[in-house]
Amino acid sequence: FLSACATRFEHRQEPVKAFPKEHTNMTISNAAHELEEEYMEINTRYGKQIVEKASLLTFPDGLPGFEDLHQYKLFHEEGTSTVYYLQSTEDADIRLPLITPEACKVDFRIDLSDEEVSKLQIESENDLVVVITLSDNQDDVATGITANFMAPIIINAQSRIGIQKTLNQVNGGVMIQAQ
Repeated sequence: FLSACATRFEHRQEPVKAFPKEHTNMTISNAAHELEEEYMEINTRYGKQIVEKASLLTFPDGLPGFEDLHQYKLFHEEGTSTVYYLQSTEDADIRLPLITPEACKVDFRIDLSDEEVSKLQIESENDLVVVITLSDNQDDVATGITANFMAPIIINAQSRIGIQKTLNQVNGGVMIQAQ
């Protein structure tokens, strides 16, 4: 799902042009109307990007700390197949790096409440994708990059609805070192 869903960031030097120049004014307005229904332009850390509206992910409750932001687009940088970025379509400054737990060789089970199952509109467990947010701890370089396994993001690949679930805190911690 992630590879199929993510769009490669396009580094652009000039503004994005949404519509081809070769159309006449009448055709442009018709084409513009049709394209507006299918595509939208969003601001990102890498400049303006045109994305399909159908490719957006919706977080009905937002994400912790970003409760007012509900629409996100999944991106990846060219040449990167492990790290993805969840980019807010409503705030260009909000971009969360993500990985799958499998990328860290971690396999765990998450129990969802009836309310979460309903919110995600789950029809099949196979439609679910779990991703983990990454943090660059610039205040403590000794810890480097950390993965937040205590608040995974769960996405229904079919409905394109997601939530971030806070798991019960365990005593102690787990350190996974990359090799």
